[in-house]
Amino acid sequence: MKSDIPYVSELKDLFDQTKITKQSHIIDVSAGTGFPALELIELGYNIDCMDAMDDEIAVFTKKAKKKGLKTRCKKLTWLEIPKHYKKEDYNLVFCRGNSFIYAAGGWNRAQGVDKKKSLEIYEKTLKVFYNLLEDGGTLYIDKFKDSEKPHKTKVGVVQIKDKKYDLIFYNEVNKKSKERYAAMLLRDENGVEKGLPNMTYLLDGKELIAMMKKVGFKKVKKITLESEGHFDVWLATK
Repeated sequence: MKSDIPYVSELKDLFDQTKITKQSHIIDVSAGTGFPALELIELGYNIDCMDAMDDEIAVFTKKAKKKGLKTRCKKLTWLEIPKHYKKEDYNLVFCRGNSFIYAAGGWNRAQGVDKKKSLEIYEKTLKVFYNLLEDGGTLYIDKFKDSEKPHKTKVGVVQIKDKKYDLIFYNEVNKKSKERYAAMLLRDENGVEKGLPNMTYLLDGKELIAMMKKVGFKKVKKITLESEGHFDVWLATK
């Protein structure tokens, strides 16, 4: 069975290449509202799901119910994983959607960015992911592209009750202070924009690769997915 969703179809091909089967044990540690985990579960893959945000989990639960799936999304932070999941129990750890950069906080809130603290938490989180994997297991991880430029782009229109709003993606990067600011904004008919801030350390690919190798990953490979135009993707092998 194939998916007509390009990204899901590419993931399925990637799984085949990395010997991930429907019998493999997979965990999505950034399940969010359920994409693409629920679509992969529909295809027969064995995936445990977790996320730290109540609003995301609520949408996940509704979508799973609508699809007739019994899958549930456990509420956990990444550093809480060792208390709830066994070591060396998974063939694949899935951390996508530019989620990893928020390991040190900054999701939906403005915060000061401390480089040392951020890198320490990133490394601890990668070690947690490493410990979840069996020998030879794979971590799928992504983040914003190093080449990302500040921009403000209309990405759609949403309707809330009887009003329509433009949905705007906005971001800034400060290479001097090593900060990245991003937000999804709602712009009303009068041009007024509102949204929640997201602020993190401006993690670059070299830093991420170095940390993955430091915690023990033997091989780290950058891959290209045609349907993933926003983020850089790596596969790290234990």
